[in-house]
Amino acid sequence: MKRLGLLTITLFLLFPYPVQSQDTIRRHTIDVSLDIYSQHLWRGFANGTSVSLQPSVEYNYNNFTAGIWGAWSMDGSYTELDLYLAYSKANFTVTLYDYFCPVNPVRNFEFFEISKGKTRHTFDLNLEYADPERHPFSLLVATMLYGDDLNPDNGNNYYSTYIEPAAGFDIGKVRLKVFAGLTPVKSYYASQAAFVNTGASVSRVFRITGKFSLPVKASLVHNPHKGNTWFSLGINF
Repeated sequence: MKRLGLLTITLFLLFPYPVQSQDTIRRHTIDVSLDIYSQHLWRGFANGTSVSLQPSVEYNYNNFTAGIWGAWSMDGSYTELDLYLAYSKANFTVTLYDYFCPVNPVRNFEFFEISKGKTRHTFDLNLEYADPERHPFSLLVATMLYGDDLNPDNGNNYYSTYIEPAAGFDIGKVRLKVFAGLTPVKSYYASQAAFVNTGASVSRVFRITGKFSLPVKASLVHNPHKGNTWFSLGINF
C-alpha cells in the first residue's frame, strides 16, 4: 500500500512536466523563407541594379523575435547581411537592426570591423505601432544609433531619423498599402528635411494547389527629394 501511494505521488508530481514541456516547444517557431525581387528598394533608395535574392531565417518565442536576413543582387552590384532582435507588446514593436552593407564587389569580409569611420554596420532602432483590427493606420519611427551614418562635415553620426506613416486596406483578395516616409532633419536620407519614400504596394496570395500558395507583391516608389521613381515586383517562397 505504501508503494502504491508513493507511486501515485511520484506520477502526480511528474505528470505536469511533460505537458508543460510540450507547450513550451509549441511556442518556439523557426521560419525560413526566400524572397525574389526585381530590385531591392528600401526607404526611398534602390540598392543594386538587378534581381535581388533575399533569404531569411527567423526565430520566435512568445513576444520575442530574432532573425538574420540577406540580400544579394545577381549582378554583384549589392550585398547586405542583417541581424535583428525584436520585442512586441500590445500594438507596439521595438526592433534593433544591425545592417551590414559591404562595399561591392566584396573582396574583404569586414563583418567584424566596428570602428567608427571604418565599419560597414549601421545599428538602427525601430519603433512601430499598428492595430489593424481597429484601424488601417500604422506608424514607424527609426533612428540610426551608430555606424555607417556619418556627417562628412564633422565625422560625427547624424543619428538619422526616418518616419513613415502608412495605411493598409483590403480590397477583395488584394492588400493595398500607401506610405509617405520622411526625414525631419538633414541626415543620411536627405540633405534637408524632406519626404524621401512615397508610394504604394499591393500584395496578394495566389493559391496554386491545396497545400501550396504563392505570395506576390508589387511596389511603386517615388523619392521626392531625389526625384527618382522605381517599380519592384517580388515573390515569396
